[in-house]
Amino acid sequence: MPEAGGWLTSLKNPNDKLWSVAKQLFEGIDFMHSHGVAHLDIKPGNILVPHHGGRLSVIDYNRAVRITEGRGSFRGVVGTEGYMAPEVAAGSGLWNAVRADLWSTGKTLEELCMRCDRSAPGREALLAIARRLMNAKPADRPTMSEVLQWMSQLDPQSNVDLVGTVQ
Repeated sequence: MPEAGGWLTSLKNPNDKLWSVAKQLFEGIDFMHSHGVAHLDIKPGNILVPHHGGRLSVIDYNRAVRITEGRGSFRGVVGTEGYMAPEVAAGSGLWNAVRADLWSTGKTLEELCMRCDRSAPGREALLAIARRLMNAKPADRPTMSEVLQWMSQLDPQSNVDLVGTVQ
């Protein structure tokens, strides 16, 4: 069996791989969501990056839920402290599983960006995306499809700040 790889935060020289890894992460989460699955425990420890190249893998689907028409809202506390969306961590009321995943993806991306130099290609643009994903209002969090659309319009070398650029 090939070596599985290391956790997202164990990347050697993350500066060179930041844009590619972020894009793969967004594509993986978008794939799950478009197929009716919410992970509910997205964090660096559940993202594996192969040591010798290849695609990243999202692992540990123990808390994942199937999202069907009319069943996307849940109740209770699910996930890992520090990576749960605020509405999930609060433990009161209903919350949307996909929107919770978006927040956790933003937090994971933010952590990866913080391991990079300020001058890393795409870092500022990705931090702006992370901030949008971690919006306190769940309905205002962009979908992964929207994020991938933004990335397709950006040059990672430009290091633009998306706050005023992408709507």
